[in-house]
Amino acid sequence: MKNIIKGIRRHYYVSEPSIEQLSEHLNANYFSKNHLLTRAGVKDHSVYFIEQGCTRTFFLIDGKEVTNWFSEEGDITFSSNSLYHAAAGNDYVEVLEDSLIYSISIDKLNSLYSTNLEIANWSRVLHQEVLLKMQNLRIDRLSLSAKDRYEKFFSESATLFNRVNLGHIASYLGMTQQHLSSLRADIRF
Repeated sequence: MKNIIKGIRRHYYVSEPSIEQLSEHLNANYFSKNHLLTRAGVKDHSVYFIEQGCTRTFFLIDGKEVTNWFSEEGDITFSSNSLYHAAAGNDYVEVLEDSLIYSISIDKLNSLYSTNLEIANWSRVLHQEVLLKMQNLRIDRLSLSAKDRYEKFFSESATLFNRVNLGHIASYLGMTQQHLSSLRADIRF
């Protein structure tokens, strides 16, 4: 669980006893590439911690997949509606490569929040960081050119280019795959 612990401590230090308390409730799962962890219209009951592998979150809009998030080693992923509102989700989480992913039930995680201040604070800080990142992504889509969005994504997430289908990256950046391919041909890092 080295990557998970590193990911937890990336934003907020959580002590060994609290990590142990959390890990007592994590269940290891091996998922194959293309497996859907969550599905739109279905209430999910777990939060997923990625030890090895990569996922993407996407929505279906007019029958087209629109990627809005990537998660990799040390990250967590989940259905937002299921976690925050105990309701069916409107997004999908897809495993992009064979992965080792630990899960914890949402009920158990919520119970830990009420009994362990470190776990609760870690979650609060993590969710506020994600909210800020999503806000910046929205601002970038409204204010940056496609070229600038590509360059920023590459500088912040270069490892994803070798792991993720270019169509998913293009969708995430708000452009067609052809446009992304053209930008990549014009810009060499």
